[in-house]
Amino acid sequence: MISIVTAATKSYLYCWPQLIRAIATAGSHHNDCHFIFATDKSEESKEAENFAKGHLPEGWKVTAIRLPITEDAKDYKESAQIRIAQLQGAAFEFARRIKSDLCWSVESDTIPTANSLRVLEWTLQMPDADGQSYYDIAAATYQNGLFLGGFGTPQNAIAEDFLPHERKLKPRIKLVHDKCKERIDAASHMIHKDFTHDQEKRKAILDKEGNRMARIRERIKKSCPPDGNIWEVNAKHGWRRRGWMDFAYPGIGEGAIVPSDWCGLGCTLLSKKALQLADFNGYEGKGTQDLFLCWHRWHPAGLKIACIPHCPCDHIKKQSDGKIVHYRSFHEQVGECKGHLRVKAQPFISL
Repeated sequence: MISIVTAATKSYLYCWPQLIRAIATAGSHHNDCHFIFATDKSEESKEAENFAKGHLPEGWKVTAIRLPITEDAKDYKESAQIRIAQLQGAAFEFARRIKSDLCWSVESDTIPTANSLRVLEWTLQMPDADGQSYYDIAAATYQNGLFLGGFGTPQNAIAEDFLPHERKLKPRIKLVHDKCKERIDAASHMIHKDFTHDQEKRKAILDKEGNRMARIRERIKKSCPPDGNIWEVNAKHGWRRRGWMDFAYPGIGEGAIVPSDWCGLGCTLLSKKALQLADFNGYEGKGTQDLFLCWHRWHPAGLKIACIPHCPCDHIKKQSDGKIVHYRSFHEQVGECKGHLRVKAQPFISL
């Protein structure tokens, strides 16, 4: 049995009709499905539940899980991230309770394509040499500044797309960066007779210079452009595992399924094994809740993630000023770049 989970408080129901219609279309080949809606106790959420019951395919079950959630005014702070994890965690728990074989996570601001669920299901059927599934998580990419998917490490969940030496550094900022790096390197190799004193001094220097380096690198990212496009940077500085889809897999798009170190939960299908591990115990709200699952649950268990640019989703994003922007994903139709991922930002029109 497949379950479909989504989580949204009343402030994130602005594209609910579009979401429900898209889910109904993508999942229409399933006669038996359980739609799980984790939400708050508002009147708006009750209306959303009734809309889902009236527009999802006949025979589907719909369950609303209502939590005593209180929203704050700021998004992507620790409190907001904890709130998202509470809602998604409750939905995943219910999916486990009803013994789902597959669990499709669809976030309330992500609009899947008509073929998305079939492609995700097909991806999880890709066999290894022994006939077992190679992937346990299949995620359709979507645009959130860049297209989701790429490479990283447990220490750096999403790798830097362009390191400082791959950027056009201004002379002064290059000097500041290099001097800071020298101090970090020197502290890293400190050796004294008094080991305790050495460790305390070393830690104090590394903490101070590490914070300084973080500020310098943030300034570099904002003020120093890459040393050419991704093709030129790879030619000049060498290929490496970059963080986001646009740079990890430049030119990718239609027909492609690629391995990824991380993914979001916007349009993501979990195997039963991945679902069993999808809990947020220990999550402190630092970093996003989806990256927590990737690096603290799935990677340690040896599960593999596929990212799919063949069926990119639309992202309907509410900005800090209240405006809603529709990031429409598609593939280039003509020319030498035919099939490549593309995105167009336009005003959101509720139809």
